[in-house]
Amino acid sequence: MRYVVTGRVQPERAEIYFGRVEMGIGEKGKAIVSCDASQITVVLDLPNIDGWISAMVTAEDVASIVVGSLGFSLGSGYSLELIQVTEEDGTPHVFGVRPGNPERDGETLAFTTQIEIFNLALRLAGRDIFFRLAIRDYLQAINDVSDCASYCYRAVESIKSSFVMKTGLDRWDEMHAALGTTREAITSNIKQYADPVRHGNWVNAKPTDKFIRWRMLEMTRDILRKYLEIEQPVI
Repeated sequence: MRYVVTGRVQPERAEIYFGRVEMGIGEKGKAIVSCDASQITVVLDLPNIDGWISAMVTAEDVASIVVGSLGFSLGSGYSLELIQVTEEDGTPHVFGVRPGNPERDGETLAFTTQIEIFNLALRLAGRDIFFRLAIRDYLQAINDVSDCASYCYRAVESIKSSFVMKTGLDRWDEMHAALGTTREAITSNIKQYADPVRHGNWVNAKPTDKFIRWRMLEMTRDILRKYLEIEQPVI
């Protein structure tokens, strides 16, 4: 199957350019990556792939190798944003920044009381560094397939650290008691996927899919929401 994936190398103002880079994938697959004026294109020719979502993940892995190597050589902080994948028959799919529940159409991570949550989160983030940085990591997790688990776990650890600072006790018990979380749930949904990657042990990293990533994002969001509820700033 042939897929064409397009996107940008950030910062776009750097007008990044590199010529055709061809890489083998597996026994018979290949990828061709090129970039002009920071607009990146990845052409995939993969005989065995289970759809356009997998094609996007593969393209991101391949493009990250090239962009990362270029940035390393230039000492420049480049990043990658792939936006659209086009199937062999011409069908385009645009990747957004608001994932949906793969098991329930129409459900997203957004809150039904969005304005209320926005106002509460804004006030709390302004005075609580743990919540502020947990939100940053959570949003990074939404957009980063490879490091989704790591960002989710760091967001959860940030909330745990808030309780540690208040009590002086370096443990999870206070967070679990206050938010109704459990060690077992966090480990099974997030930590077991995050640990190898956080420690640089990519060989033993457990693979994830859209269902696993949804569960870890949903759990992280719910932990942040519960923390927000008990730490609501006085208006």
